[in-house]
Amino acid sequence: LKEKEITTLFTSEYSKESPDGDVQFLCDGIITIAFKAERTIEVSKFRGSNFHKGVHAVNLTDRGMEIFPKLIPRNNDEELHASNLKPMSSGVPEIDMLLEGGIEPTTVSVITGPSGVGKTTLGMQFIKEAAGRGDRSVVYVFEEALSTLLRRCESVNIPVMAMIDRGTLKIIKMEPLATTAEEFANRVRDDIETNGTKIVMLDSISGYRLCFKEGDLVRNMHNLAQYLRSMKVTTIITNEIETITGDFKATESGISYLADNLLFLRYLEIQGTISKAIGVLKKRLSGFENTMREFSITRYGIRVGEPLTNLRRILSGTPEFFDDHRNK
Repeated sequence: LKEKEITTLFTSEYSKESPDGDVQFLCDGIITIAFKAERTIEVSKFRGSNFHKGVHAVNLTDRGMEIFPKLIPRNNDEELHASNLKPMSSGVPEIDMLLEGGIEPTTVSVITGPSGVGKTTLGMQFIKEAAGRGDRSVVYVFEEALSTLLRRCESVNIPVMAMIDRGTLKIIKMEPLATTAEEFANRVRDDIETNGTKIVMLDSISGYRLCFKEGDLVRNMHNLAQYLRSMKVTTIITNEIETITGDFKATESGISYLADNLLFLRYLEIQGTISKAIGVLKKRLSGFENTMREFSITRYGIRVGEPLTNLRRILSGTPEFFDDHRNK
């Protein structure tokens, strides 16, 4: 067949009981398709050429075979001097004070807190300000209904419909149980490389985790975050923690190391009333205010108060008032 310059393709059903090692030895290329929790494809041999190593997701549909290669961060020869770039304002002066100006472009920000505390609204506030500068953002929603998110944002003075009409915002509803992690990553890549998106928001890690029938959440999240950095995209991720009050955890999924900026929202019980507070745990490229501030969401937008300097044990969820180091 080689003498006749004929390209030959063999198919083989491999198993431990009947291996096909002899055929693989003779071949110039080996492509393995497998199906466990989901279909995968892997190239393990390809003489005379390089190839994209690793196991990649495959879908077989009425459109044919769709392959979703794993993301590989680009090697940027140009160093990203994010620390020399002007921080991106949140549009809320008190939040900018907490962050010493805002979040730097190309960084990864994680907003963490319990359910209903305002994580998505805070992320959308940054995107609202980005739209005012003309930057395009894409929000991938894994949990909330799209209609609910749109109505909720409009009710707190975040004009998402106007932003969508101007082309500075796109909101995409994802169904994690019908989407693989590789399929999602390729969708993100296609949008960035086609439309020049500047900000990507994932809402939230809890929903994104459902994309994984098998595999490593942290490894895939690492690849995605590094790719977005290499493309000079600013990333905002919301992360839900289960505890309402009590023991404080930054995240419960092991992704806090990815964050350049880590903002947290907490519920507080003060004299029988439930309040909210915001603070910053981490900011790689600058200092930050090490106090917490009262946080609320009104029909006029986000409101943040003065530093809570007369409370202690705030992170426990049941703070105590004090004056001159004595309990009142």
